[in-house]
Amino acid sequence: MAFVEEADAYMVTRADDVDRVLRDVETFSSRDALGLPPPEPGSEPAETGFYLVTSDAPEHSRRRKLAHRAFTSGRIARFEPQIRAMCTEMIESLRGRAEVDFVADFAIKLPIAVIATVLGIPEADTVTMRRLSEKVLSFLTDSPDPAGFVQACGEFGALLAPALEAAADVEQETTILHTIAASGLDAEDATRFVIELLFAGNVTTADAISSSTRLLAEDPRLADQLRQDPSRLTTFLEESLRLESPVQGLYRTATRDTELGGTPIPAGARLLVSFGAGNRDAKLAERPDEIDLDRVSPHSHLAFGRGQHTCLGHALARLEARTALEVLLGTVRRFELAVPPEQLDYHPDLNARHLRSLPVRLYWS
Repeated sequence: MAFVEEADAYMVTRADDVDRVLRDVETFSSRDALGLPPPEPGSEPAETGFYLVTSDAPEHSRRRKLAHRAFTSGRIARFEPQIRAMCTEMIESLRGRAEVDFVADFAIKLPIAVIATVLGIPEADTVTMRRLSEKVLSFLTDSPDPAGFVQACGEFGALLAPALEAAADVEQETTILHTIAASGLDAEDATRFVIELLFAGNVTTADAISSSTRLLAEDPRLADQLRQDPSRLTTFLEESLRLESPVQGLYRTATRDTELGGTPIPAGARLLVSFGAGNRDAKLAERPDEIDLDRVSPHSHLAFGRGQHTCLGHALARLEARTALEVLLGTVRRFELAVPPEQLDYHPDLNARHLRSLPVRLYWS
């Protein structure tokens, strides 16, 4: 492990070290998780920004306990028929087209439609939500801008306010938004949590779907194998998440002098915890650069984090991606990249594995 000037942080790349940092929340603070300067307590950025990812214990534990009710496996599973119907409709809308940009024509559209459905947000607002998600991503990556981030979150809040207010008046918890409104969160914190969910739930899930599709487009035999035995899709998806982690890394700040992997870390130092590198550590997975559908523990990857900050929406993300791949493989006879792999356009960022476009040829019969 070494200090990397370009990242202004110690790079944590070994799986064991990544696991330790993520679990040791007393030594490694999450206040700087997104790479922006930590806001002063009580300031506008502190009161407007993300609800969970940049909070520490004990506040994080209290917040997560309140929000967890919305993401039990039972609550998520009941949305599968709706998600499958969305996937089918979107894939069928491509029928007859020989070439598509799978990112723009499917991967971006599905997660925002799903998250709006499970939250109970009007469909008419989905285009604006996607635009604001991209705006937030830009303020976090392209040109870090705390003021712009606060402004975008404010726009999100204004968009969500009517739906949250309406959900609070509904007795039966039929959507996640109703569950959040009834969880005990005040209106401000409920809004912050939904903003975080909207951003993380549609940007990162779109990236997971795009990357999984790219892997299958490059390997028609693997795609055929999954068509013949769809039960193996679950393992394939976990392998794809491991190899192409949508969130490549998050930051932590040392709260005291410590040591990691034999390297002294002074109090106040910043660390970039690389999920992507840790997932390709041979100590985590044998033959880490390969897809292995017979891997014994395919869920042991780091793509969703570890410990207290494990991604709260991982079950929904998995359900969306698996269903999307099932429908794609079951509907399209064959698909392949329409450009050489080296021409694929990725967002230039240390923290995200974000395909900007995915030109794919489709063979329907």
